[in-house]
Amino acid sequence: MLKPLQPGVLPLGQFDLADDKMNVLKGGEVGIFEALDTDDGYAADSLAVGPQVQLTTCSATDGEMFGLLDEGDSGYGTMFGSLAGGTAGQGTGFGTLSSQGAVVIGPKTTFGSGKATLWAMPGLYGVSVEAFADEEEYDDLTVNDALYGTSGTGKLTSTADGDQAALSLGLAKDTSLVSTTNTYAGATQSKTEYAVVFLLGVQH
Repeated sequence: MLKPLQPGVLPLGQFDLADDKMNVLKGGEVGIFEALDTDDGYAADSLAVGPQVQLTTCSATDGEMFGLLDEGDSGYGTMFGSLAGGTAGQGTGFGTLSSQGAVVIGPKTTFGSGKATLWAMPGLYGVSVEAFADEEEYDDLTVNDALYGTSGTGKLTSTADGDQAALSLGLAKDTSLVSTTNTYAGATQSKTEYAVVFLLGVQH
């Protein structure tokens, strides 16, 4: 999942996503441009209007356009968000109620448009564990760790692969859908929700 915190302005949302990435993209992976594959499915304006490019996941390369891809499976990037509680509090996990938790409502937006959003401007972003190549690396992130995109998958890693894409600022937890955090409401801190990274943007 990708969560814009203090992002760069005007993300690029008009470009086709390669078909083979549709069902594997979780949000937060490093994305790059490649020539449009006309054998893939794509919206009419991707070919007729152009430019004729599509997004795919990969490592960052010096001088080439790259950013963090959006359109994850949950939270920001799904059609109608998610629902917690359900009828009479079902799905909350409290007492004898179901422990299934929040339900994602509607498909991720790539299903409707075939496109993904590329956040290419330098800025601060939250990235969940699904966007990392290794969960242990995610758990061990510290301030100023260099992050790279993994070749082929675009998954973030601290192991050098191509050029540096982002900088880690550590892990964040205890965020909330309301302005009062769990801690101030008297509850215990929630588990880590996402890593905070600074996207470097195109290198010269």
